[in-house]
Amino acid sequence: MAGKNGDNLPGVADCLAIMARHRLPEHIVRHSQAVCVLALHMSRLLIGQGYQLDLRLVRAAALLHDITKHHSFHRPLDHALTGAKVLKKLGYPEVAEIVRQHVRLSASRPPGRITEAEIVSYADKRVVNDQVTTLTDRLKYIRERYGRSKEALVWIDKFASMAFELESDIFAVLPGDPDQLLSVDIEKEIPKLCQ
Repeated sequence: MAGKNGDNLPGVADCLAIMARHRLPEHIVRHSQAVCVLALHMSRLLIGQGYQLDLRLVRAAALLHDITKHHSFHRPLDHALTGAKVLKKLGYPEVAEIVRQHVRLSASRPPGRITEAEIVSYADKRVVNDQVTTLTDRLKYIRERYGRSKEALVWIDKFASMAFELESDIFAVLPGDPDQLLSVDIEKEIPKLCQ
C-alpha cells in the first residue's frame, strides 16, 4: 500500500487503516496520535533550526510506532521488533526501521544530527497515555508499570540515562527547554494530522 504520492510512505489514512486492520485499541490509537503531534511539533522546530527532516516519515512512524503493542500485554513480546516486522512486510522499510528503534535507539547515532528515529523515540518518552508529560514523570510511569524485576529496573535505568542524554542533545539545538513541550495542545492538533 503506497502513500498517496506513490512513494513508500503511508499517508495518515493509510496509517489509520493499518491500525484498524490490526485492531489497535482506542487508547493506543490516542497515544500514537499524541506522540505524532509532539513529534511533528519538534520536527518543525528543528527544521526551523536548519535540520533536514522528512515530516511524512515522522508522521507515519509516530502513528504506527505501537502497532503491535497490544499483543505484548499478555505475552513477552518486543513490540518494537514485531511492529517493525509487520511494517516491513507491508512494504514500509523506512517506517519499520524507526518503529524498530522507538524503544531502544541504535547505538550508532550520527554525530551532530538529530534523526527522525530519535524524534519519534523521544516524543514517545514524553507522552503518558495521550498527555504530554515531563521525561522524569514518564520514566517514573515506566518504572512503575514495567519494573517488575531487578533486571528490568537495571534496563530501565540505562534507558532513562539514554533518554535524558537525547533530551539534552535535542534541546541543545532547540531554543527554550523541555518544559515548553508541556504547552503543546494535543486535542487541538490531532485533527490537523491529515493536513
